[in-house]
Formats: sequence, C-alpha cells, structure tokens
Amino acid sequence: MSDDDALALLRLLQSEDGQSIHRVAKRLHLGLSELQRLLAALGDDPRFDGLDLVERRQDGERTVLWLTAKGRQLVDAA
Repeated sequence: MSDDDALALLRLLQSEDGQSIHRVAKRLHLGLSELQRLLAALGDDPRFDGLDLVERRQDGERTVLWLTAKGRQLVDAA
C-alpha cells in the first residue's frame, strides 16, 4: 500500500462517495486484494487498527465505499 493510493482513494470518494468496491479498484488501477489491504488500513475494523476514514456498507450484493465524517474532514482540510 502506498500513500499515493490511499490519497487517491480518499480523493475519489470525496468527489463521488458511495461507489462499489469493484468500480473503485478499476478506477484506481488496483487489484481487489490491493484495495482490500488499503481498506483495512483506512477502515474502522479494530482488528486492523484502521484509521476510520473509509466505511464499507452493503447494498444488496454490492460492497459500497463511503468516507466517514473523519475521512471527509481530513480530505477537505488537505
């Protein structure tokens, strides 16, 4: 995981929140496993000491990504 990938993900969600995990992987040119590792670091799962910047939500069969309030605040300040 690179800082550039993390920043690209946060900026993408800042401009278009609520995108499917597969669409985000494609737009960022990341493999799904790479994106999953990135989400472990940026998410809110306490097992991975995540930063609580990105939230996963289920929309039927799809996993959809959203910025948390903390994530939006961080990206808006940058």
